[in-house]
Amino acid sequence: MSFQEFMDTKIAPGMNKFAQIRHIQAIRDGVIINLVPGMVGSLFLLMATLPIPGYVEWIQSNGIFNALLIPIGATADILGMTAAISIAYRLAESYKIDALPAGIISLLCFFMLTPYTVSHELVEGGITGVMPIFYLGAPGLFTALLVSLTSTEIYVRFMRTKLVITMPDGVPPAVAKSFAALIPGGITLICFWILRLIIDASPFENIHTILSEFITTPLAGVGGSIWGAIGFMFLIHFFWFFGIHGHLVIGPIIDPIFAPLQYANRMAYQNGEAIPNIITRYWFDLYVTLGGSGASLSIVIAMIFFARSRHLKEVGKLSLAPGIFNINEPFVFGVPIVFNPILFFPWIFVPIMNICTAYFATVIGFLPRHNGITAPWTMPILLSGFIVAGWRGAVMQLINLILSAMVWFTFMRKLDTMEYQKELDSIKESLTN
Repeated sequence: MSFQEFMDTKIAPGMNKFAQIRHIQAIRDGVIINLVPGMVGSLFLLMATLPIPGYVEWIQSNGIFNALLIPIGATADILGMTAAISIAYRLAESYKIDALPAGIISLLCFFMLTPYTVSHELVEGGITGVMPIFYLGAPGLFTALLVSLTSTEIYVRFMRTKLVITMPDGVPPAVAKSFAALIPGGITLICFWILRLIIDASPFENIHTILSEFITTPLAGVGGSIWGAIGFMFLIHFFWFFGIHGHLVIGPIIDPIFAPLQYANRMAYQNGEAIPNIITRYWFDLYVTLGGSGASLSIVIAMIFFARSRHLKEVGKLSLAPGIFNINEPFVFGVPIVFNPILFFPWIFVPIMNICTAYFATVIGFLPRHNGITAPWTMPILLSGFIVAGWRGAVMQLINLILSAMVWFTFMRKLDTMEYQKELDSIKESLTN
């Protein structure tokens, strides 16, 4: 059995099944929904930190800076809380159960496990009756993920039993649905209340500290390293090569890992402190996957100007406009990349090379660490680099674009020669016939 046959028959079906698991889909779709408020918050942070000399000092002096921080707190700072709703909503929806009550119950369970005390050096025992916003943001995302999945599973199980209150036909549907959710929702909340009491009796402060100590912090330590970044990028592109959407498989795993790193950078940047992490989730979009997976924008441009094959030249033309906005499905399936052994090496190697160059540029001090600002992922390169990291960010993108083109061009030229010869043979054959 060849390696390709092994991937086709053994690996690809399993990965596709994994991506179709309802819980993985719920995490993926629930997190994607939260990109919208996250980007809105980042746009306000962007307006508060434009890389223009004297701009930040000016808006701080007249109060505009503090005003711009308000939408940030109402969007990006409650990512964990909104994820508790959206993931549960999508999971309940997949079970064909009324999704809104499931989302609300998940949020209540999330609150149930979150402490209502904020420590303060001037108040003994801390300030009670308030909830730390820290746990409502990206640091609470992993907790929200587990709570939303667990609470919804409990809720769905009891919704399918005889414990559901059934109202007469004349009762309005909204009222009937509310009563139907009463007992299953109450049992779910009681389960999480008991869990809260157990945690309170333990040496740990709360569920967030437990998960942080044993899961998220170790995972962030791995994911935030250059080796973790290379590993994740390799897996994404490896699956893509065999026709499996790498981001759909790996995304639900890596997003909860990188979100706290990005949050920590943003908070440090807002507070004027040293930014702690080099690698964040948006860092990959900014410097690694230029034009989409495989950093394909550079070779798309080269195909338009240098390809002799009509097929590749036309694919390049069709892929340019989407590629500028970081959408490269026309390139991936038009060339194609899938099961194309000639392009396997650049497809895998180029993103890893971009990770290394951007990481090295950051270590030596040329490239500033990502400040947590996330421009829309469809924003063209150079513009996104300049807005987020100033001229150095744009230069880093340009350097990686040129390096990507140099690697890609060697392999694409070989493919172009083969495709061009096929086209000539086809023309000769048609003239002969």
